[in-house]
Amino acid sequence: MSMQNAQDAIVAGRTTEAEALAALGPATEIRFDSGYAVWVYRARAAEPDGDRAEFVILFAPNEVIKKTRLRAANAGRISGG
Repeated sequence: MSMQNAQDAIVAGRTTEAEALAALGPATEIRFDSGYAVWVYRARAAEPDGDRAEFVILFAPNEVIKKTRLRAANAGRISGG
């Protein structure tokens, strides 16, 4: 699944952790004492320099998606001149 398709498969404010897991599969997960959780998906096909696209999901304590972020593989890269 592409990063854009992953983002399209879920809806902030409605999709639950269980639904996201069913749609996207397991992710790298960070849980906080506050009850919030962050899931990170990284594109499998890495660029030669190792920079990969990533899709980040923030879950609220009620296990519903609060916010998402899709970052392109070359986002934040500074071009030499």
